Amino acid sequence: MKAVRGTLAIGLALALGACAGTPPASAPTAPPTAANAGTTAAPPTAAPAKTARLDPDETICRRQVTTGSRFAQSRCQTRRQWEEEQREARKQTQEQQRVVGPPQT
Repeated sequence: MKAVRGTLAIGLALALGACAGTPPASAPTAPPTAANAGTTAAPPTAAPAKTARLDPDETICRRQVTTGSRFAQSRCQTRRQWEEEQREARKQTQEQQRVVGPPQT
């Protein structure tokens, strides 16, 4: 019984520790210097807009774990290829759900 409580306490501590990690990064700000101390200027407009189009020919590498293996494999494709693969997977899933239909009651 003591071992179960000890294991539970360790698991709880690890879970809370993971939640208390560093917060997500926000917009970068310039560190205060003597030149900009006390000023309340707006952030620089040189930062790229969030609505900017991403390069479809940019190569992106992702690590994927195969079921039944402890080792992850790295796959590199262009952004366009990843999006096409995702569209095809979504299309196949929708087709299979359409064939099966809703459950009968």
